[in-house]
Amino acid sequence: MMHNNLEILYVPTTDIVIGILPIVGKGREAESFAVKSLLRKLLQADVEIAHNEDGKPLVEGYNISISHTQGWAAVILSKTYKVGIDIEYQSERIQKIAKRFLRADEPFTQTSDILYAWCAKESLYKLRSVLHLGYQEMKVDPQAATIYDLRSNNSLSVSLRSVEEYLLTYVWE
Repeated sequence: MMHNNLEILYVPTTDIVIGILPIVGKGREAESFAVKSLLRKLLQADVEIAHNEDGKPLVEGYNISISHTQGWAAVILSKTYKVGIDIEYQSERIQKIAKRFLRADEPFTQTSDILYAWCAKESLYKLRSVLHLGYQEMKVDPQAATIYDLRSNNSLSVSLRSVEEYLLTYVWE
């Protein structure tokens, strides 16, 4: 549903809620304002955002993940599930850094697959931030919409949504 450019998504059969909002202005202050606005709308209250020693955001009573990129902010919340989210602008520039995060057995050449791999890995990294997973410890299968955590030898489904020229991915467990 949309409210003043706010989009709220509910993940069926879970208590997971996602908010996506355009950022008005530039810089960290504008990003912070957008995230606080999202939280106020999603939780119907003003809440404090703390951060752990690794920089992971913390909101009392919720598992939370936050992402922002050129013009958009995204927040995912759950009382029950651990969550991770990423939103990125769709651009050919991802091709230039692909070798930093793709594995040899992820021979993606299409920009859309490379961006999906980046977003999925960022989502998993945020979900399991305490493990400090490296990108080479994650493997993405875009056709199966799955990401593999090779360190713990398990996999998660990756949910995907396109928002204008942006790609949003999220994971939960």
